[in-house]
Amino acid sequence: MEEVLSWAAEESRISPVRPPLPFACPLELHARYGSLDISTALGLTTIAQTGQTGVGVLHAPGLKAYAMLVTFQKTEREFSPSTMYADYPISRELFHWESQSSTSQASHTGQNIIKHQLRGYTILLFARDVKQRNGATVPFTYLGPADVERYESERPIKVVYRLRHPMPAEMFEMNRRGG
Repeated sequence: MEEVLSWAAEESRISPVRPPLPFACPLELHARYGSLDISTALGLTTIAQTGQTGVGVLHAPGLKAYAMLVTFQKTEREFSPSTMYADYPISRELFHWESQSSTSQASHTGQNIIKHQLRGYTILLFARDVKQRNGATVPFTYLGPADVERYESERPIKVVYRLRHPMPAEMFEMNRRGG
């Protein structure tokens, strides 16, 4: 058994790295998590209180953090026209993301997102290829913290984030535009 566990640890694509954050967080870089796991890790879900489900942005005001939950390959059957955001990797380090269609740059949320560093907010990115595979919900891969590189537009705000840790090469290749 020890030999098998040793081999599995050596072959694992996921390193037990926890990116440095300004708050305690048990999530490991490039590991896969369901939205409930993410919500719980950010203190938004407890035994006594269920968190939001089916949302693309989780706001943890107590931690001053936003978790962006992205599905790259969207279908009209699974997503409404108002949630067909253009979220995609530009490179392994750059990530294009669109805010909810009701978010303006001047709004409180818009300001927290585009000026996150000045306001002391942390942006955490989570992504998956598709919403469902073989009838089961696909978990999100934790891409870690990110910083705004640039932004433009209104409702939605189009943001390019710079990941502090490159996304897995396989994820980039499967989801890049034109690929």
